Amino acid sequence: MVDEVLAELRPRGIDPFKTTQGNEYAVKESFAGPRLKAGVTVEDIKFHWNRPLLVGFGEMKMREMINFIIVNMARQQGKDTSAAAANYKKTFPRYGDPAKWDPQEKFNIGLCESDADLYPEFANRVDAWRRKISEERITELIAEHGTLNAVVRHQVSIGTL
Repeated sequence: MVDEVLAELRPRGIDPFKTTQGNEYAVKESFAGPRLKAGVTVEDIKFHWNRPLLVGFGEMKMREMINFIIVNMARQQGKDTSAAAANYKKTFPRYGDPAKWDPQEKFNIGLCESDADLYPEFANRVDAWRRKISEERITELIAEHGTLNAVVRHQVSIGTL
């Protein structure tokens, strides 16, 4: 996986070990503006992007792999892979650029705008929040809002995340 990330970054001239990207993004209005409007903080931007870029991009690859593993395990167990995929997209945070989220994409069918990808800069706060509340409460909130991404948006909007 590391080799895969390096193969993607190096030809584009990106230093995979750079640890100051967050400082640059935090003052770039075109980057920070939409994130700040969505509830991301400058500290979130710096925390996420000041890690070595190799780590951040590797993390994205791991999330893709986990998605595949969950659906593939369901297939191997003779379960409905569509149901497994639907459960995954409801109960796991999905990160990306919400402006690029396409409701017509196969994996997004049945979802609405509040279910769209979350900015990856939210990941640290989402992980910390999930450690503080019970799985039962998360299940209740997902039942109320539809997906974990919608729950996160709601929690941000009321100031609890």
